[in-house]
Amino acid sequence: MTNTNLVRKSTILPLLLGIGLLSATPFMINASADFLPTVPVPDDAILPDISPGVPKHLNIHNQQQDEYLRFTNVWGNVGVGGLEFEPIIEVPDPVEGTVTQAFQNLYNEEGEFRHSIPPVWNEIVTEFTFHDTHNHWHIDGVGEFAVREITTDTEGNEIPGDIVTLPSGDEAAAIKVGFCISDVYKINGGNPATSQKWYWECEVGFQGIQPGWIDQYHQSTDDNEINITGLPNGEYFLTHTWNPEEFFVDDNDQNDQSWIKFKLSQDNNGNGNRKITEMGSFAPECNPDGSTPGMCGDVSKNS
Repeated sequence: MTNTNLVRKSTILPLLLGIGLLSATPFMINASADFLPTVPVPDDAILPDISPGVPKHLNIHNQQQDEYLRFTNVWGNVGVGGLEFEPIIEVPDPVEGTVTQAFQNLYNEEGEFRHSIPPVWNEIVTEFTFHDTHNHWHIDGVGEFAVREITTDTEGNEIPGDIVTLPSGDEAAAIKVGFCISDVYKINGGNPATSQKWYWECEVGFQGIQPGWIDQYHQSTDDNEINITGLPNGEYFLTHTWNPEEFFVDDNDQNDQSWIKFKLSQDNNGNGNRKITEMGSFAPECNPDGSTPGMCGDVSKNS
């Protein structure tokens, strides 16, 4: 990985110098509409297609007087191109909260991460934020987690509705700003050796998901949660939405949300901690023939 990074950076740095984007310090800005790509994607670019898998391992975490809904989630690349992010600069000694802008790189059939051929498209789409607890860089604005009301479609099927508003006035939702994007295992459930992974560490350099692979975040991961303090007992949907702000180039925006229906309850006396019962679930790329266990929540490498 190191040699590839050095070759590729030599093709990018002159461009940065020419357009005035290179700086001795990280850019300190917030994700906004400014990240929406302005340069057209060339016709020969091969695009990733990221889709969320079925949310799993729902449980309640009690912290003092607050309740948090925790869960396991996955992002799978079902496209033919790789998802790849790259920081503009690498900060030698980052501290908690250090921010730097990030490219998304796209390639044609002749180039991919493993080769030294430069990308055919690279635009600033988001930020990297350094998290000292994990000692690596996280990609901002990747996904939205939300507890939603139950509504019905025109055929009477139950579907996710509006995000629930808590008694505090806050929405029961979170934009996850802490993803270390990497290859964890394959969509078909395979767990090949590290040598077959394109993206496998997040301390420096490139992050991404290669075609046919999944990035997983176990329910024990820091911040993989939604504050549900005061949420009434009842039935709800938990939804996972990829690329909610549409910052990233993706081949298909019709497979960007998965969900699981759950019941929040307590014993008849209203004593003790509340519990979660998982009910029906859906992920756009979960095939009923069993060929995509990674997208169906049937693989749990990090548990």
